[in-house]
Amino acid sequence: MATNKNSTFCILPWIHLHVSQNGRVSPCCNNNRHLGNVQEQSINDIWKGEKFKALREQFANDTPDKRCSHCYNIEKSGKESLRQISNKKYAKDIVRVKENNPQPIYLDIRFSNICNFKCKTCWHGNSSAWFEEGSKRNASGERIIKAFTNNFDELFEYIDDVEEIYFAGGEPLIMEEHYQILAELEKRKLFDIQLRYNTNFSTLNFKGQNILELWKKFNNVHVSASVDAAFKLGEEIREGFNWEQFILNRKQMLNIAPEIYFEITPTVSSLNINVISELHQELVNQNLLDLNNIYLNILERPSNFNIQQLSTTQKLESENILKNHIIWLQKSNSSPKIVKEFENLIHYLNLR
Repeated sequence: MATNKNSTFCILPWIHLHVSQNGRVSPCCNNNRHLGNVQEQSINDIWKGEKFKALREQFANDTPDKRCSHCYNIEKSGKESLRQISNKKYAKDIVRVKENNPQPIYLDIRFSNICNFKCKTCWHGNSSAWFEEGSKRNASGERIIKAFTNNFDELFEYIDDVEEIYFAGGEPLIMEEHYQILAELEKRKLFDIQLRYNTNFSTLNFKGQNILELWKKFNNVHVSASVDAAFKLGEEIREGFNWEQFILNRKQMLNIAPEIYFEITPTVSSLNINVISELHQELVNQNLLDLNNIYLNILERPSNFNIQQLSTTQKLESENILKNHIIWLQKSNSSPKIVKEFENLIHYLNLR
């Protein structure tokens, strides 16, 4: 097993269970390799099945997979990919590779496509709000797509060993299954499990439950808010987003649960590359965001919104705006890591 800097090894197949909104099991959210479907098989049969074994053998031999191109492309820009982040974060679990006796300790279950937003860069598979648009294009299927049809409780068989759960969507804060998981964790007193969220942060209440009060019971909650721009443009890119409500929700979080880690994770596309700096500075200046709590999620698809498709003139304009933001970051004493985030964005922009 190679572990040098040019390695393509990924630890995720030994630790990570990813289930998409339609029940399909893949190596991760960036790789669509088909390993099984929880609507047709048990999780145990999939996890210990031949397809998962073949994937683990491939990565153990450091053989690249063309379906991992998202990570490889991100790495070319100098930015850390999910593969690299996971290898570093779970380096302590490398023994699992040698023993070849894994158990999922990191769950990423997309319970459904239920969402109250219709973002320009999204689609029906990730948002129920896109159903009408898909219907206009003769797309088939139901408005609501759910991963589990009858075996949701099977997840509870693994939950005592889980170290991390990642909730995304759709919009996880309006999903029944999300609250059922939290209730089970509380019942078993598993308050040390890391809870990570990718949320549009539009609502903090669901059927009489306030998520801030629930989060306060857990010791490690990491909230990534998907917001692409401030003010009116943010509302145009993400239909359903309300800038003033976003600000009010953040203030409520600071009042009720200030200890919870909060960051923004704008999806960087041709729609917003020139205003990411405005968003960042606005929230920092309002004392609603720590200067260093931003992660840039670079959009690859749909390709028409990929920043690499911009013209040479447009790229130059974007580069100048980003360079000015880097100057602001340095004057504001940001961490070198955040400066590097924006430098890598410039690098990615100009890769082709």
